[in-house]
Amino acid sequence: MVAEQIDAPDPETLVSEAKAAFRDGAMLTVQARCEVEYEGRTSGHLGPGDRILVAKPDGTFLVHQPTGHKPVNWMPGGGTVSARESEGDAVLLARRTNPTERVEARILDAHGLTRFDATDGATYEESGTEAEMHEYIEANPEVLEEGLRIVDHERESKYGFIDFFARDESGTPVVVEVKRIQATLNHFDQLQRYVSLYRDGEASSRGESVTAENDEVRGMLVAPDASERVRRALRDNGLEFVELSAFDTDAKGATEAKLTDF
Repeated sequence: MVAEQIDAPDPETLVSEAKAAFRDGAMLTVQARCEVEYEGRTSGHLGPGDRILVAKPDGTFLVHQPTGHKPVNWMPGGGTVSARESEGDAVLLARRTNPTERVEARILDAHGLTRFDATDGATYEESGTEAEMHEYIEANPEVLEEGLRIVDHERESKYGFIDFFARDESGTPVVVEVKRIQATLNHFDQLQRYVSLYRDGEASSRGESVTAENDEVRGMLVAPDASERVRRALRDNGLEFVELSAFDTDAKGATEAKLTDF
């Protein structure tokens, strides 16, 4: 791995360094004030602004604005990126032929250039998916609460599928909603809707029905974390939060889980 940084390169230097990076299969990043033209299935123009330009060895080209995680203009891999001088400016041009498209960035003022000779042969492997989280909870309901018994997994309701319908040690119904990411207010709303079905006596499944209002139904939101705003919404509506921040579907022992004491 080799990285080289050049501050405020002039157009000639930028073009020369870009050509060398493209020739050698290096990644190029340019911090610059630029304007961008797109031609292809449609056409578009992006006026002058401060942006980050990224060119990768496979022909991928990205134009990032200061906000947002997605590029405002881009070219996927499979094409080429080239550099040239035009009317005193450095220009980076990404293009491909199937379909015919081009993204041209005219660099009005270059603040910095980074050449990164990178190697990365690793393959991304995702673990701890929501499905695995469900599997772990179904096999180990005590991680949520001692004495908890799972009755149904993905019980159907008019609002969608309830992740788990369970009963606690005393037999009280417990509606469990599981999220692999930090809990949001949308997740709180979802749990509240599911719980309301049982509290209002509108839920039935697999021969087990609730025909009268049942204020004793508990609602449990399970996630790695939740903001104070979400925790307060749960608390104010008589619902619970269980922090499940680590789990192992192959493990027979502990995981990190705790019922938040509001």
